[in-house]
Amino acid sequence: MRISRTSQLLAGAALLSSALIEAAAPPPSVCNNSPSELVPDGCASYDTIETLNRKLNPLLQEITHDTDYFSYYRLDLFGRTCPFWDDEGMCGNIACAVTTIDDEKDIPEIWRAEELGKLAGPKASHPISREPTEPSPLRGALGAEREESCIVEEDECDERDYCVPEDETEGSKGDYVSLLENPERFTGYAGAGAQNVWKAIYRENCFDRHPELEETKGGLAGFSKRNPAAMEFAGVMQEKGKHEFGVGKDGKQGLVELDADDMCLEKRVFHRVISGMHASISMHLCWDYLNQSTGEWGPNYECFMSRFKGHPERVQNIYFNYAVLARAVSKLQNYLQDYTFCSGDTYQSRITRAKVLKLAKTAASAEPIFDESLMFKNEMTSLKEEFRNRFRNVSRLMDCVGCDKCRLWGKVQTQGYGTALKVLFEFDEDAEPGVNPVLRRTELVALVNTLHRVSHSLIALDAFKAMWDQRQAEELEAKREAGRRAAAGPKTEGEVELTIREMLVQEIKLVWMTLMFVLRSWYEVPKHLMIIGLSEVSQLWDRAMGRAPREAFYSWKGDNYLNPKNEL
Repeated sequence: MRISRTSQLLAGAALLSSALIEAAAPPPSVCNNSPSELVPDGCASYDTIETLNRKLNPLLQEITHDTDYFSYYRLDLFGRTCPFWDDEGMCGNIACAVTTIDDEKDIPEIWRAEELGKLAGPKASHPISREPTEPSPLRGALGAEREESCIVEEDECDERDYCVPEDETEGSKGDYVSLLENPERFTGYAGAGAQNVWKAIYRENCFDRHPELEETKGGLAGFSKRNPAAMEFAGVMQEKGKHEFGVGKDGKQGLVELDADDMCLEKRVFHRVISGMHASISMHLCWDYLNQSTGEWGPNYECFMSRFKGHPERVQNIYFNYAVLARAVSKLQNYLQDYTFCSGDTYQSRITRAKVLKLAKTAASAEPIFDESLMFKNEMTSLKEEFRNRFRNVSRLMDCVGCDKCRLWGKVQTQGYGTALKVLFEFDEDAEPGVNPVLRRTELVALVNTLHRVSHSLIALDAFKAMWDQRQAEELEAKREAGRRAAAGPKTEGEVELTIREMLVQEIKLVWMTLMFVLRSWYEVPKHLMIIGLSEVSQLWDRAMGRAPREAFYSWKGDNYLNPKNEL
């Protein structure tokens, strides 16, 4: 069946106009949030957080990469068993392995026992710390001249902790790990083992019903209409339901909606922290992905799209977690004034403190980004203990991860979020020394490194957005070209659609043929002159002899140039 030329032109015009309309409209984005829009459950806009991140990221980079205190971490990576199930699932990929420091000579000098033993005071001394339960926890094993209080940190766990601490007391089987030599990246760890861990983590988002929830209708009552976080939360609750990991309507496992009557700000925050942690980890894995063809690590756009396209809430929760962590760091600026970073080099200790204080003060100088005072107010205080216990369970679940490197960074980041929650809900910025809970060294190191990880997630997000925009522009240009070709109609018989290369070759051939024609013509000029002269002399001789002139040996081209007779 043949299509009329008019129909073809109309179809082409429609395609072209559609492409032009798309070009005039703003390009779609993987994250459709307006820069001026408030981050859900937060007090700041996306643009405000990005502006703050541009200030904090260089400081975080310097602290986590240039100070020994924050670039090493001590934890029990291999000694603990999963407390929830027996089959932990192991990762056999070499990318899952963690390089630990077995020889003390490889540990930075300021961390070695011989250097730490020269100092007085705990390993990360606090403004006021309780007296050690045992004056010589190592029973003089390092020698009488060593100060063991600088080597062993007392386990000062109390009911205000939101995370199970990495025990550094006598007998604990801990390992020193360089966080720089074991970067968080894609390891290939997946399958049932990884799914079980995330399922269990999301199940911890299922809180028990509290009588207070019925009275407050989801915790919204009592919020000031002038408070942006409360108002934003109210809007979120009307539009979105809370989620947990379960079986959806399609029969597949994933995040499913729960009863909207069981909502409150505290539970919503818990879910956002878990979801944001999951999303941030996914961002890191897609950013540092192994290209099996080249053997190089780098961003994987397809990985990013598979995890984030169609899920704007995941991006939102990364911003939310940044607000939570940055607010916690800013809240510590007074607490850190008297915090001692134990080191054999007082100059290095002073430099480390100055860098951390600069980070805290810079975070505090920004406009408010999260208001923790909205949570656990009045009748909602009974929910606080369950909130704390559920996050402790999340930290315990990290011992069920079968990939060593994933377990390392899972422990660091859950400890970091737990520390942030501890600071937000248990610390008083203006309290006297000794009133606030003690921050262990592992907690402070985890908090700063976790903020750095989320900060890097926002930078990676910008890079992936740029890739998205570029591909969208290329697709739009392809649609435009298709519209232009359709509007021009199909090629008539004999027309050949040439590529630029083919047209260039044709032009070169034409120039070459012209040059050869000119050179050949000049080469044949003497021969043609001789023929003309001989013909003219012959005709003159015939006339002189009284004969009819013979036919000339040549003729001038005229309209009959196709006649080959006597043609030069």
